[in-house]
Amino acid sequence: MKNFRLIRSQPGEACDNMVQDQSLFSRYLEDGIPVFRVYRWRGPAFTYGIAGHPEEEINLKLCEQDNVGVAQRITGGGVLFHDDELTYSLVCSKDDIGEDKFVFVDYRKICSFLINFYQSLGLKVGFALEGDNFKKYSVNQELCSAAHEKYDLVINGKKIGGNAQKRKRAIIFQHGSIPINVNWELVRRYTPNLPQNILDCVTTLAQELKVVPSKDILEHKLIAAFSSTFKVKFIEGDVKCYLSYETSLVE
Repeated sequence: MKNFRLIRSQPGEACDNMVQDQSLFSRYLEDGIPVFRVYRWRGPAFTYGIAGHPEEEINLKLCEQDNVGVAQRITGGGVLFHDDELTYSLVCSKDDIGEDKFVFVDYRKICSFLINFYQSLGLKVGFALEGDNFKKYSVNQELCSAAHEKYDLVINGKKIGGNAQKRKRAIIFQHGSIPINVNWELVRRYTPNLPQNILDCVTTLAQELKVVPSKDILEHKLIAAFSSTFKVKFIEGDVKCYLSYETSLVE
């Protein structure tokens, strides 16, 4: 059984959340200790990929005026909106999660804990490339949520959340979002090119469940899904505890 550090962060601003993800990746390069982190957002925010040009996709002036955060991710991809959601990040080696060392990226393997998480909520979830409407929604979109990549997760033909990676040799960093609810009119205020048919291709837990569990329960289920999927035992602490190695074992 592998030992991972578990970090449950307090809700943070966009820049703080992305800085913490960068710090986890950098720290892993030094100590090789795998980490699974769950976190939330202090208010509406956008993130964009490492090679992105947010000024082309987001009304930055309006975001600043309305105190909507905008931050760069260390991963690729386009613009993502964050607000009422649960977010995770992980950094580990291929061996830590049982990814074949001869396969560059095994998305089915690394996203299997998310499949198990959604199934624990009673939802039927699969990969986008397995759906009948994959070609229809696989075209490029400015907002990541609107486009279906091969290994995006879909429920009832609609994409839920998103995941992005950064790799260095056998090191994996991945983060992703689990949307509870999205105010698409609010998103449209800052991304005027948002597709008019956005609700035809994306979904949230609020749309799929009659009753959405609290964020604390969802967080617990996500952590449990990761632990059981990859046979992980967690050593828990917040970010400060992690950096100072003041931790306690979670059975």
